[in-house]
Amino acid sequence: MKLCERFSWLSVCVLFCQVSAVNAQVGIVDSNAKVKPTFVLLGTYHMGSEGNNVFKSDVDEVTSPKRQKQIVDLIEKLKKYKPTKIAIECDTEYDAKFQENYDNYLTGEYVLSENERDQIGFRLANELGQKKIYCVDWGIFPEDPLYWYEPYAEKDQELNRFLNGLREKGKKDNDAKNKELRSLSIIDQLIFLNQPDQIEKAHQAYFDIMRIGRGDEYVGANYLSWWYGRNMKILVRIIRITESPNDRILVIYGAGHNKLLTQFATESGFYNVESPLKFLQKK
Repeated sequence: MKLCERFSWLSVCVLFCQVSAVNAQVGIVDSNAKVKPTFVLLGTYHMGSEGNNVFKSDVDEVTSPKRQKQIVDLIEKLKKYKPTKIAIECDTEYDAKFQENYDNYLTGEYVLSENERDQIGFRLANELGQKKIYCVDWGIFPEDPLYWYEPYAEKDQELNRFLNGLREKGKKDNDAKNKELRSLSIIDQLIFLNQPDQIEKAHQAYFDIMRIGRGDEYVGANYLSWWYGRNMKILVRIIRITESPNDRILVIYGAGHNKLLTQFATESGFYNVESPLKFLQKK
């Protein structure tokens, strides 16, 4: 091969690597495309460990024989969507660990935890013959105390009284929701959580937090801006795993994210956004 030909092939290879690297960062999405990838967000309660959630789900154990049969029924429903990628609520920092768990699950060396990432994500991916699970979460909270609405409010008698009122109302609403969930099958639980009115109700609670602050110290508003930013960054991570206009992405996330992730995915114009109710509800 002539020297000039070698350099020509080398240039092509370098260009291909550069394009691939760029695509890995920005994703294969185009708001003007005729064919777009599909986006479905399945909002769920946290079936296992819940991290820093203020109000906890109090539903009977998903590992009971009754609930396990319902999980099998749920997986059959979700298979109708035919997702090509399953994104779960774990930070990309732990992607390798979750992938290791999933690989071990495929070989029978890992026992599924109660968490929905395992019970829904791992089991569905296995049923579809997929080898990869995608962590897409982001949740770095700023150190600036003007984002920490709880300790700020607790130092102010009036604001503390207001915050305690929000906590009492939140607990009452959460207890009522848990009571409703306990009476339903897992499929019906998810149908309940993904109804438009439930999505709006879960989202509106953040605007009460927004009201916390004094003068030019908009602590609650700062927190809400972080929450919006968090969901934008999660969407960016979903965009980064989108590799084809034929991708059908299923995002399994806490129902509190449902409003913003679905809104941002829709407003971006990058995806055909569908409701999970299309696959969960009986025709």
